[in-house]
Amino acid sequence: MSTTTHLAIDLGAGSGRVVAGHFDGTRLELEEAHRFGNAGVQCPSGWHWNVTQLFSDIQTGLSRAQSAHGSRLTSLAVDTWGVDYGLVDKSGRLLGLPWMYRDDRTDGMIEEATKILPREDLYARTGIQFMPFNTIFQLLAEKARSPEALAAADQILFMPDLLTYWLSGERVIERTIASTGQLLQPGSADWDLDLIEKMGLPAGIFRPTTDPGVVVGPLRTEIGCGPLQVTTCGSHDTASAVAGVPSATAQPLFLSSGTWSLIGRELQAPLVNPDTLAAGFSNEQGLQGTTRFLKNVAGMWLLQECKRQWDGDGQSLDFATLVREAASAKCPMWLNPDADVFAKPCDMPAAICAYAAKTGQTAPTTPGEFTRVILESLALRYRAIMVQLRSWMPDLPDTLHIVGGGSRNALLNQMTADATGLRVMAGPVEATAAGNILAQLLALGTISSLEQGREILRASFQPEVFVPKSPGQWTEKSERFANLLS
Repeated sequence: MSTTTHLAIDLGAGSGRVVAGHFDGTRLELEEAHRFGNAGVQCPSGWHWNVTQLFSDIQTGLSRAQSAHGSRLTSLAVDTWGVDYGLVDKSGRLLGLPWMYRDDRTDGMIEEATKILPREDLYARTGIQFMPFNTIFQLLAEKARSPEALAAADQILFMPDLLTYWLSGERVIERTIASTGQLLQPGSADWDLDLIEKMGLPAGIFRPTTDPGVVVGPLRTEIGCGPLQVTTCGSHDTASAVAGVPSATAQPLFLSSGTWSLIGRELQAPLVNPDTLAAGFSNEQGLQGTTRFLKNVAGMWLLQECKRQWDGDGQSLDFATLVREAASAKCPMWLNPDADVFAKPCDMPAAICAYAAKTGQTAPTTPGEFTRVILESLALRYRAIMVQLRSWMPDLPDTLHIVGGGSRNALLNQMTADATGLRVMAGPVEATAAGNILAQLLALGTISSLEQGREILRASFQPEVFVPKSPGQWTEKSERFANLLS
């Protein structure tokens, strides 16, 4: 077959990119067409996303791709981070800038929701772990603080749905992104409308969901980028990242490593019970009916915030330098990456030092030590999660696939192999873009299954392999880390 080019519009909470994927019938080659920043904007009302700037940057990327690849351009799809949304009125007009999930308007909303419905019931009905920024709690905050916007809304569109609407003129709500909001029934395309009504939210804004990997419609002609088809993908970036795991076996273990660490296993059905509730696991939806059974861990967010503070203080340190310094630095303490004190934008080095004082540990003093603390703490957190998974699943694979930007961090990859005792296969870095494009190929009928798509990925990308070297050292560390967390 002749080579076709498909565009993955992949937006993270820190940056966005338009990636061109060239498929020749056997292999997929990725090429970055445009990369741009994405940061929340602090307005008088709180933290929001500058979605109009994002749309402008996307159009720049499309224009550059058109200039480079012309008539080979075939399709595009959008994926973004989870939970955040826009509200549109009957005319399709956006009712204000979308809120950023780290805004503090959701403080106390979990408690308000569980006054209406016990935590156990809410989890049983959705299968999603309790995080203060989940869409259900954002909408409760919206009802409390901005009831006029909710009253005027005709439809909710999650971030990738909103951008897909602006690109195609068609409004859809894709299933994988909808499943992050704690309002969809586990493993189902259906909203829990009874739950929505119990929470006092307008049921009419929740339109039927659409599967990943279907054609939405042609790109709007006024975009000026040729006759491309707009499709859905795993519109939650983690859904696309997990689809981009080049596993040869079913139900792989995965770690999507970036601002967040999403660690878990792909399953054929949700796993929802009191034990998974107590452990804080989510059942998010994936391609072709799969379940992403996972735990959210605050990943490179802590290091990103440290770097932001150091940059502001005049210390210009890139991530490669920080990791290199961490390799020889001592680790005077550990931390719980998911502690509330680290959840919002802050002076992260100061927050880590305060945490050290509170927990009776010695604080780091150099950027290399701070980095070492964060990386070791993450590896120990991953180990604890794998121990938990193994208690439920004795057939756990012996390989962990690490994908995303964090897969370039060889030091953390080796720490993870040592801490978990698993073989680590790192890559592809652009798994999210690759998974996004696999869904486009499914939508167009070019491939017929996720398994076929992963076979293409194995032919296209060579992962880096890390094997456990010193697992015994991490057994003692894990016991002390467990005491710290308890």
